[in-house]
Amino acid sequence: MAQIANIDAVERARELFYLERWTDARREWIDATRDMNPAQLKAAAKIAEQKGWHDRAIFTLARTGYWDDLELRFPLVHSTLVDENAARNGIDKAWIFAVMRQESAFMHNARSHAGAMGLMQLMPATAREVSRDLKRKPPRRRQLLDPEINILLGSAYLRQMKSELADSSILATAAYNAGPHRVTRWLPERTLPADIWIELVPFRETRRYLQRVLTYTAIYEKRMGHEPVRLRYRLHPVAPALERMTRSDASAMEAG
Repeated sequence: MAQIANIDAVERARELFYLERWTDARREWIDATRDMNPAQLKAAAKIAEQKGWHDRAIFTLARTGYWDDLELRFPLVHSTLVDENAARNGIDKAWIFAVMRQESAFMHNARSHAGAMGLMQLMPATAREVSRDLKRKPPRRRQLLDPEINILLGSAYLRQMKSELADSSILATAAYNAGPHRVTRWLPERTLPADIWIELVPFRETRRYLQRVLTYTAIYEKRMGHEPVRLRYRLHPVAPALERMTRSDASAMEAG
């Protein structure tokens, strides 16, 4: 680790990271680690973790094929914010961690090609809608890079999706990735076991997203010192569209 820490490019990457020149820092890190062997990459990943650069730690270790360091691969970052928002929304904090891990690998300044931003990769339009529901002032785009605001709105959106989709964390997770309108179109003609339904989701990206978030949720339960909930208790059957009714559907029917 001392040898890797003294490489000029690694030192430059660290200084750029401290200066919040994120793009330059990532480019320098990629260049610094490009030709490293697995042992060197493991040392570099540990250095990145110690400096709080969790996304580089995760991605660098992944290049070695070494999966056993769960503390490095699944850090408990922003745990106070996660605890507060899980309690506020009545949802599983391991689920919030899992979504963050999948969405951004804890890169708080992450921006997707589609325009999603921050730790939980919120679209600005979604963030504004959730803010209105919470009777908060809509955030500026830049504010979505603030972990406090991003986790608050992302957690509330998870709770909203879960409430609207038969209280199912599986459907809510799919909706977080692909949008609730797609998920309602994907509901089966007859009740299916959740694992079968996941395999029938037509978007490969969403299938993989669901599989990873389920896996990461179990890992985070273990990381937090809890006994992971068995999958059979998480994978509630997915009901047909005619059996699913959101609160807004019910209100519309009552009004009619």
